[in-house]
Amino acid sequence: MDENQEKNHWYLLTGLIVGLVIGLLISLLVAPVVNADALPPDLSADAKADYREKIALAYSANYDLERAISRLELLEDSNPVGGLISQAQESLAMGAPEPVTKALGDLATRLSELLGQ
Repeated sequence: MDENQEKNHWYLLTGLIVGLVIGLLISLLVAPVVNADALPPDLSADAKADYREKIALAYSANYDLERAISRLELLEDSNPVGGLISQAQESLAMGAPEPVTKALGDLATRLSELLGQ
């Protein structure tokens, strides 16, 4: 009788292990978590470029330089003016829309005037 009772509880352990494996596969392969709350310094290079583009377009719409500077500081770039200039040049070379390239260039120019670079 004792041997029969021991065998009956193995299904709990195997069910737990199978459930964990299935849950892990679903969470990693089927429906992975997307981190929508990433901080600007943690973004990829492409996402940072997109972020700079949005900052420049916002600046071209309202000319709020303080707001643009505070947003650029969130990226924690060592040289924000250089980043804007190189992105404007890359956008121009890749055939990006003119308002985007102009916005990047205008913001870079205004920042370089302000910082005396």
